[in-house]
Amino acid sequence: MEATMARRALLLSMSMTLASFFLIHVYGEHSAVGQIPGSRYHDQMRKMQAFRVSSARHDSVSLPLSLSPSLSSTGQPPEAAPSPHVYHVTSYGADPTGREDSTEALLRAISDAARGPSTGSLLEGIQNLGGAQINLEGGNYVISQPLRLPATGVGNLMIHGGSLRASDDFPTDENLIDLSASSTSNNEENKESSKDAELLSSSSPYNYEYITIRDLMLDSNYRGGGIEVINSLRTSIDNCYITHFTTNGILVQGGHETYIRSSFLG
Repeated sequence: MEATMARRALLLSMSMTLASFFLIHVYGEHSAVGQIPGSRYHDQMRKMQAFRVSSARHDSVSLPLSLSPSLSSTGQPPEAAPSPHVYHVTSYGADPTGREDSTEALLRAISDAARGPSTGSLLEGIQNLGGAQINLEGGNYVISQPLRLPATGVGNLMIHGGSLRASDDFPTDENLIDLSASSTSNNEENKESSKDAELLSSSSPYNYEYITIRDLMLDSNYRGGGIEVINSLRTSIDNCYITHFTTNGILVQGGHETYIRSSFLG
């Protein structure tokens, strides 16, 4: 009996030992298996975090490229470029119907344009008028004297958009539009202009620069010529119809780079 009890105790002890060994072994296996995925997970998380940081840096570098180029560094849109000054001749009293003489009104508009705001100089001695425009507003104007620019050098000016017709007493040796600083007249204003021309000759070899005459109908009425361009730079005559002249439709002397395009003489 005692031998039987001893055998049972031995078997029970061996069973508990095996069970303990089995549990330890299984726990060890599960612990080892759990550690490997956990390590890979953290590795993957570190890689993802590094990727996010890299993406954030990339976005921060690329952000300025996505901003509108029209925005300034302060986030405000830049100011629009100033528009050229436009001088409407009817506001000076010019008659767009052609019934009244408009010479004085047109000369006042030209004078104001030539004395208007300046944006510096072009060629030395020539004032940049910033693209000022003398707008004839599609009218038909009768003139009894040539339309002359001031004797002092000016540039970047346009005369456009209407018709000019010589009156019956227009001087037969003159032109409707006169781009010369040496022209003289009996009135005091043009005498002063001639004096200015003498002063100008010492500071600049040219009279005008970037004068544009565009979209005009010029009727010389068989008294003189159309356009006179003397000693000027980069003059543009574009889309002009010049008719009934007895001297020259367009006279160009001196200067250089006079551009005549899409114009009719006859």
